Amino acid sequence: MPLSQIYPLPTVDLRQNTDVKEAIGLANDAAIAETWSVLHHDCGANLSGYQLPMEDMTTMQIDHRPIRTVSVRDVDALSAHADAWDRLGRSAPQRLPTLLPDWMDAFFRHRVGEQQSWFCTFAYLGDRLIGVLPVVVSPHPIFGRARPLLMTPSDDITNSGDILLATEHAHEALTALLQEVLREQPAYLELLLPAVRQTSPLWAATAVGLPEHVVMKGRVCRYSKIDVAAGEKAYLDGLGQLKRNLRRYRKKLDERGPVSVEILTDEAAEPGFIHEFLELEASGWKGRHGSAIIQQPKDAAFYTRLVETFAARGRLEWHVIRVAGRVVAAGMGLRCGASVALPRIAFDETYSDCAPGTLLTGEVNAEAFRRGHLIELNHLSEAAWHRNWNMPQEEYVNLHLVRRSFTARLFHQTVVASRIFWHEDLKRRISPEVKTRIKALIRRGKATQSKHRRPSIQ
Repeated sequence: MPLSQIYPLPTVDLRQNTDVKEAIGLANDAAIAETWSVLHHDCGANLSGYQLPMEDMTTMQIDHRPIRTVSVRDVDALSAHADAWDRLGRSAPQRLPTLLPDWMDAFFRHRVGEQQSWFCTFAYLGDRLIGVLPVVVSPHPIFGRARPLLMTPSDDITNSGDILLATEHAHEALTALLQEVLREQPAYLELLLPAVRQTSPLWAATAVGLPEHVVMKGRVCRYSKIDVAAGEKAYLDGLGQLKRNLRRYRKKLDERGPVSVEILTDEAAEPGFIHEFLELEASGWKGRHGSAIIQQPKDAAFYTRLVETFAARGRLEWHVIRVAGRVVAAGMGLRCGASVALPRIAFDETYSDCAPGTLLTGEVNAEAFRRGHLIELNHLSEAAWHRNWNMPQEEYVNLHLVRRSFTARLFHQTVVASRIFWHEDLKRRISPEVKTRIKALIRRGKATQSKHRRPSIQ
C-alpha cells in the first residue's frame, strides 16, 4: 500500500494558498526559487502583503473571562510562576515529575544544547494557571533558524515531553498556548511532544482539531510500572520463580554482614546523598565504559540540581541497602502526587552474586503497598530486567503538531509521516534475529572506526 494512502496529506490548492511566499523565501537554491516563481506565475497565487495570522490572546475567553498568556526566557523568572505551576502539576492526571517546575528548572539550566534555545509559556484564566508549555527551539537541519523545529523538553533523561493543561479547560488552554508560541516563533514547522501519557488532557484537547496545526500520532514508547492500585496479591502472583530467588539472594547477602534496608522520604532524604550515589554508580561497568553520570558533567549537574529542588519540597526519596554500614545498592525516587518515579538505580558489583539491585527493587515494591497512599511506581523507561518482575507496560505516544503552512506540509509533514511509518510499521516486521545482526554490524563498524582513527596531536 502506498505511503500516501496510509498517511494521506491534505491537498493544497496553490491558487488559494498564499503560503507559497514562504516557500519562495525559504528556498536557498536558485533553481528551487525559480520553480516556485513559475508556480506562482502559472497558478496566480497572491503573494503580496502576506502576514502570519496572529490573534491577540486576550480575545480568547471562557465564560467571558479572558485567557492571559505570557512567555519566559530566563530561568530565574520562572520562580514567579512556580507555586501555581507546582499546584497544577501535582493535581494533573499524568502524575509525572517531569511536569513539575523543579524538573524543568534543572532541564533549562543543564540540558539545553549549545545550538538550542528555550522559552516557557503560561496560560492564566484570571489568576488561575490553566496551562504550561515549555519549548526547546532547534534549527532545522536544512533551513536552519529560519524555519526552526520546536519540541517540549525531552531527552535520554527526561523521558516524557507531556505538558500541563487544566482538564476542564484543556482545549482552550492549548489553543491559547499555541497562539503564544506562534508569536514567539512565527516561522516554526512543527511542535513535537514526545511520549505523551494516555491520561494526558492533551488527547482531549487535540481530538477536536487545531486551527493552525495538523495533529499526527507518532512513535509509541512502552514504559514499565508497578501498579500499586491493582493490589499486592496481583503483584505477588506475577512474580513466579522470582519470589524464591529473592529469598535466596537475601540469605546470601545476610551471610556478608548485618543488612539494613532504608526507605528515606521527606526530611530523611537528604540531597547530599547524591554524591555517594554517583560514586556507587561509577564503581561498576558504567564507570569502566565512561557512561556513568559522574563522568558526564551536564548529567551530574542536572541530577544534583534535581535532588536539591525536589528535596526542598519534601518529594525526594532515597532507597538504600547497606551491609555492615556499606552502601551496596541505592535508588532515587521522585514523588508527584500519588506516584513515585524511579529514574535511577545503582549497586556494588562486588556483591553481584547477592543481586543487591534486585533485592532493593523488591523492598521498594513491597514498601509501596504498605504506604497506603501510592497508586504506582513509575520507571518511565523500558529495560530488559523489568520483564523479570512481570511489570505491566503503558503506552506513551509521540504527538506531532505540524503547521498548516504550505512549507511545513510540503517539506516537513512528509518526513514526519515517513518516520512514523518506519517505526510503527516497517520496523516491527524485522525479525529479532535480523535486528541482532544489524546491531552487531553497527558495533563492529564503530569498533573498526575507533581502531583506525588517527590520534589527535597534543
